[in-house]
Amino acid sequence: MKTDSGVAPGTATLRGKAAAAPQTGRQRLMAAALQLAATTRSLASLGLREVARQAGLNPNTFYRHFKNFDDLGLAVIEELAGELRQGLRERRRRPLGDALRLDAAKDPLELMRRAEGIIQESVALVLEFVTEHQQAYVVGIRELHGTSPVLRGALRKVFDELATDMAEDMLEIVPPQFVDAQAVHGIAAVVIREMAFYSLDYLEQPARRDQIRTEAQRFILMLLWGGMAMRMPQVLAARAR
Repeated sequence: MKTDSGVAPGTATLRGKAAAAPQTGRQRLMAAALQLAATTRSLASLGLREVARQAGLNPNTFYRHFKNFDDLGLAVIEELAGELRQGLRERRRRPLGDALRLDAAKDPLELMRRAEGIIQESVALVLEFVTEHQQAYVVGIRELHGTSPVLRGALRKVFDELATDMAEDMLEIVPPQFVDAQAVHGIAAVVIREMAFYSLDYLEQPARRDQIRTEAQRFILMLLWGGMAMRMPQVLAARAR
């Protein structure tokens, strides 16, 4: 049975919540595939008919929107990765008040105190995002090591893009005398990879969520401290002149 909106009761959106507004056939197929794959399966193992049945659609509808399941997976990745990238960049770049203006920091300790606020906000956004898109996130992590080279490549590209975004934003807000560009790019790549697993722990261990959030924040701070430590001899030499 379908509601007046044309969506079967209980059908999830890509956010993993019950649909409150009409969805297109494309969106319903994407949500249905994620529902079916979110437990222990991969997208490649799904059958066209079972996905169409889960979505409440005729099987022939699938090929109006997608060539195959790789094509469906790419659509999910593109939609959610774009949303996450935009959200993170907006949160890192928006004015957070004078207390977080890193270019005004005069010493490493002051810089780290101000950077901590930005890190806390960024970690909170990532964890909020994966909670809202739990099914898609779990499937994505599984496909990162799955059988489809197309999806593996697309997910690696997303990781690289997130790391590049993070590095570019950090280089805009962290004074160059405290950390060099190469170190920032290395830090960003490690942070993105590790946050993927912190996020998975966050979803799977609800009782430890506060602890996991704190651990993720500390991990990023330690990496930033390490990058600054590499630069410190040059900073001290410049001040001694």
